Formats: sequence, structure tokens, C-alpha cells
Amino acid sequence: MKITKLIWIVVAVAIGVFVVNKLLDDRAKRDAQRAETHRVKQETKTVVSNMAANRNAVTDWDKRLSKDENYRMSPVLTIELEQLWQGERPILFIGSIKDISSGVGGDYLVLMERGLFTSEPMFTTELRLSLHAPKALIDPFLAKHPKLFADSGFNNGVAVVAKVQAINTSDERGEDGERVEVKTGLGELLEIQHTGDVFF
Repeated sequence: MKITKLIWIVVAVAIGVFVVNKLLDDRAKRDAQRAETHRVKQETKTVVSNMAANRNAVTDWDKRLSKDENYRMSPVLTIELEQLWQGERPILFIGSIKDISSGVGGDYLVLMERGLFTSEPMFTTELRLSLHAPKALIDPFLAKHPKLFADSGFNNGVAVVAKVQAINTSDERGEDGERVEVKTGLGELLEIQHTGDVFF
């Protein structure tokens, strides 16, 4: 009887030790994963910041356009974008690739839109870029990120440095059927960097 009780105590202690060790191990793995995710995100932000700095790109055009508000209700005027996007300096645009098509001279035409990870500031006017891009720049980028369009928009963030030469205005119907004004900057794509799900 005493031996049976002793066996049950030993088994219970062994199970307890196993459970505690498993919990500690799981916590250590979660902490390590969080630390690695944070490191990758910080590294991505540094790479984008360096890319913009090397090209002397305008990085705060969106905050200037929204006058430092989180949400701008009034429509964006073309002249405002001309002043912010069409200067001598290129701009940094963070969003996602909406489409890629064949352009002039064998190059690509890359259509960019502000994405899920550029939530602030927000505008009622949709802002896009339509950029001529050399195949030598886009083909290796797509080869390096083959799942860019595979994750339902949750890992497809990109940052580009672009030289905008003109602004085009058009109207589209949103998902709810309402009219949406779209302002598209037309120009050249100079550099591109995958940002994944990193918020900027």
C-alpha cells in the first residue's frame, strides 16, 4: 500500500516537473520568437530609412499633406501633390503593389497603392503611383519574394523611392459602390524594398 502511494507521488512529481519544464520552454521559445520578429522589423525600418536617405527622398509628404492629423476628410488637391511629389527630390512611398504590366521599351509599369501597413495618416482621396521600372530591378525582386501576392495582402508591403513627373486624377467605385477619387503619381521607380507586415 505504501509502495503504491509512493509510486503515485513519484509519478505526480514527474508529471509536474514535465509540465513546468514544458511551460518554461514554450515561454522561452515565444520570447525568442518575439525578439527575432522585433529585430527583423527594426532591421527593415533601418534599410528603408537608409534607402530614402541615400536618395535624399522626401519621407514626410503624407504628414505634411494631412497637416499632422491622423485622418484628412477633405479631398486632396492635385496642386498639393504637385508641390509635395514633383519637386527635385524623389519621394518615399510605402504601400503595396497593385499590379505589374508590360511598359514601354520592355520595362514594366508598376502600380502602387497605400497598403494595410500605412494606416496613418488616412485620406478620403486614394493615393497611388504608376511607375516605369526596369526589368533588371523588378525581376530579381519578384524572384526573391515569390509569395509576395500569396498572403491575402498581409505580407505584401513594399517601400519604393520614386521620381514623380505628373499627377493624374480619376474616379472609381469603391467596394460599397460609392465614388472614390484617385490621385496617381506618374513617374520612375528608382529603388524598391520588401517590408512585409512591418508598420510604418
